[in-house]
Amino acid sequence: MIIAAFSGLILGSFLNVVILRLNTGRSTTGRSGCMSCGSTLGFFELVPVVSFFLLKGNCKSCGSGISSQYWMVEISTAILFALVWMQGFPLFETLISLILVSLLVVISTYDIRHTIIPNSVVYAFIVVAFIANMMSVPIIQIVLSGLLVALPLFLLWLVSKGQWMGFGDVKLAIGFGFVLGIYGGLMAVMLGFILGAAISLILLAIPKVMWAVPLRGAPISFTMKSEVPFAPFLILGFILVFLFNIDLITLTDLFI
Repeated sequence: MIIAAFSGLILGSFLNVVILRLNTGRSTTGRSGCMSCGSTLGFFELVPVVSFFLLKGNCKSCGSGISSQYWMVEISTAILFALVWMQGFPLFETLISLILVSLLVVISTYDIRHTIIPNSVVYAFIVVAFIANMMSVPIIQIVLSGLLVALPLFLLWLVSKGQWMGFGDVKLAIGFGFVLGIYGGLMAVMLGFILGAAISLILLAIPKVMWAVPLRGAPISFTMKSEVPFAPFLILGFILVFLFNIDLITLTDLFI
């Protein structure tokens, strides 16, 4: 598990490069540099998580702030890798699962930054999700599962003409169905909606709370008109079902 988490830290550093350079025309193979001054980063400035805090979140050359995205993506990837390893999947399923969660980290973070899901990554997720079960589940069943799980989101997208959610969320749900099947996929989508609604309500309350709590900076401005990326909530729902087998119906029965 420790090796898996350490591997996640290292890969998380690379995923940051992918996220920041995706759709910019820049190659992911070049040397990393400061986003502000462009100075090439040395080895000790590239150690996952540790470098960020040793540098106190600032570039060594120009002193500009470094995004917290770096260490958050690295730690998130490490945790997800450890959780996948703890499932005890066979080797092939473990490798596929690690690829899936890596792609989801990229999708989630990119959506938070740009409120859009990159086609290249979501298509890669769909392909890997299809491969995940093609050896044990009939292909027609995999395809139908993906389409049926995505259908509710597609209808919402169609009725709202893309105002309520992007088509990228629909594509993402297809991959959920490929991996989790109809029931698990729909459960992940439902959890995504519930988490999205709950967290949005919290964000709406933040400006009022911020006035009462002495925190640095201006109060966060979030209103009913604010655009909120939905993919992170859907992905969190997927992770809860995929790795923790969360079932809303079973949980509801416990309180009845």
